[in-house]
Amino acid sequence: MDQLFRSGHLAYADSSAQKDIAALDIGVVCDFRTDEEQQEHPNRYAEDHTPELISLPVWPIGTPGVDKTVARLLRGDADIDQALADQYCGYREFVREQSAQFAGMFQAVLKNNQRATLLHCSAGKDRTGIASALLLVALGVSQDDARADYLLSAEGHGAIAQTQFYVDKYWAAHISDHGTDPVCTQDEVHRLFSVQMEKIDAAFDEMERVAGSVDDYMRKTLGLTDQARAELLRRYVEEL
Repeated sequence: MDQLFRSGHLAYADSSAQKDIAALDIGVVCDFRTDEEQQEHPNRYAEDHTPELISLPVWPIGTPGVDKTVARLLRGDADIDQALADQYCGYREFVREQSAQFAGMFQAVLKNNQRATLLHCSAGKDRTGIASALLLVALGVSQDDARADYLLSAEGHGAIAQTQFYVDKYWAAHISDHGTDPVCTQDEVHRLFSVQMEKIDAAFDEMERVAGSVDDYMRKTLGLTDQARAELLRRYVEEL
């Protein structure tokens, strides 16, 4: 049966993990990272596994990216509420201004009608979190259950390790650059790199604001036709 997966990037996959990934028979990889991110941390696959890469870069343009937001928090130029508000705006921008990338994701999934599809960005929770939530709703999953799936990134071992990696990285960089401890706490930095209900809520709310409903956003903004949605249901949903 066709399957859908989401994850963080695969740049650190060792030979054992590469074999496990290849065993999933992933034929298409939708990568939501920017070109720079992909070049800095290229995915690693088993020698006999060469999935098709669909590059769908999503990154804030009109709102501050995570680098700027974390730097402001560490310096004390913004408190945690202001920093999180930047991220909520970023989620809204993804939905509003970069919808073509999510439309491309649906096109790639529909085109890949024989093998599995993997969705990922850097940590597999923000950009990929929105994409996965859209796919789930398209498949008839309730928004509440799609939110619950999004929040699983706060529990997975890999996601937890990835979040802590970024907290440590930015914390150490601030001390190296400024010679002083950050003004904020590590827990506050952790909140920026983790998932919160308010973030995915902002994405769903922006879809409703733009198109009237999440279903209309997929149909009118992303161009997901009723026929295409029926095909997704045929492939990925089993009646019990």
